[in-house]
Order: sequence, then structure tokens, then C-alpha cells
Amino acid sequence: MSIQSNLTITIQNRKAFKKILDSLSIEQINKIPQGFNNNIIWNAAHVLSIQQMLTYALGNLPFTLPKDQILEFNMGTRPQKEYVDEFIDQIKSQFFSTHDQLVQDISENKFETFNPFMTAIKVEVINIETAIAFNQYHEALHMGYMLNIRRFL
Repeated sequence: MSIQSNLTITIQNRKAFKKILDSLSIEQINKIPQGFNNNIIWNAAHVLSIQQMLTYALGNLPFTLPKDQILEFNMGTRPQKEYVDEFIDQIKSQFFSTHDQLVQDISENKFETFNPFMTAIKVEVINIETAIAFNQYHEALHMGYMLNIRRFL
């Protein structure tokens, strides 16, 4: 599958993320149902964090999101507070701004060097193409988590 095909699937998935956030109250977005470790908003912000790590960090480029946000929602973290409407709106906007910036940076060949990385499921990310492909998988996985959490709200 081409990088363009993977990017097209990613933007469709991000539209679906936004639709989920738009359909829920702030209380529902922040709720951690019994048996879960995180909530809807954590999953939404987490996919943005991991996209930055898989592409910009491995590509030796500066993040396009604030570093503190990336760290707050990185692997191994959990929600530490209730998130307000302004933050939720920021995440919705970032679904599209980060994607648009990534598309632009790819078209400008900014990912000239890349640090290989072995994922937890033993997929080796070796360049921007494999980073985008793996990111698509990761975002789809968290879409599943969000849909499952929503069933328990």
C-alpha cells in the first residue's frame, strides 16, 4: 500500500475520532469506565503523541505539538486530570493540523534521515513510509479502544 493510501486512511480515521468526541459530553469524554485504564480523550490525545514520536522523533525533526503534551499522552501514561472543553477542542483541531503538516513535510522531503525502531509487536519502523503504515495500525487500534469505552459510558 502506498504512503498516500495510508495517509488517506489516516485522515478518514481522524474524522471518525472527531465525530466520536463531538457526540459525547465532557463528562463522558473524561470518564474511565470500570475495568479500563484510560478514557476517550486520553486515547484521542495519545494517537497524536505517538504519531509525533513515530514520524518527527524518529525522523530527527522537531515536534509539531508541544513536547509536554506529547509526554503527557505517551506510552505508559494514564489520564491524570479532567480535561476541559478548550483542551478537547484543541485535540480535535490537532487531528487535522498534525496530519496536514505531516503531508506537507513529506512532500518537502524533510524525512531524509530516520532512526530505525522496533515496535512492541515486532514491526520494524525504518523510514517515513513504514512509520505512516504503523501509525495507521496504531490509530485504528485506539479507535477500537474508544469505541469499546463508549459502550460502557
